Amino acid sequence: MRPQSPEFQRLIARLVETLREELRQNQRLLEVVRRKKEALASPRRESVEGLLRVEREVITNAVMMERDRIALVTELGEILGRSDPSRLRLAEVLLYASSEDRDEILDLRDDFRDIADELDDLASSGCAFTRHRKENVRLYVTPSRSRSLIRDTQGRARTGAGVRPGDAV
Repeated sequence: MRPQSPEFQRLIARLVETLREELRQNQRLLEVVRRKKEALASPRRESVEGLLRVEREVITNAVMMERDRIALVTELGEILGRSDPSRLRLAEVLLYASSEDRDEILDLRDDFRDIADELDDLASSGCAFTRHRKENVRLYVTPSRSRSLIRDTQGRARTGAGVRPGDAV
């Protein structure tokens, strides 16, 4: 089969459909993560269990779509004669896609990036971290690196003598 063949183009069209469904699953995951974060931050946590069940379902569906995508990419990579066909990049698929599929793939790529950024933002501002305060954080250093850093309770520099691993600074 050649990249210009109708069969190859049908594989690309199937890849686009798979990417659309994978995007829908990731959008659902984003929404569930938002709702879970809100539920965890609220004083009443009764809905968390249901959200965890939905989250597992969405993750399972997303994994299945990812497997389908990898299978299609691998098949395309084999047709193109790649030594590691499963590592074929979408940028290379674009070279062989119809203009309609190419535009769709580029739009999907941008949408995936947006979702990934939003998930990163949600993860980095987790409510578990907001409970930590400066006075609860301790820095532990090893004796070999701490000689000039260790201070006693009055703020005077201590020598490295008598310093044990795990001494709080």
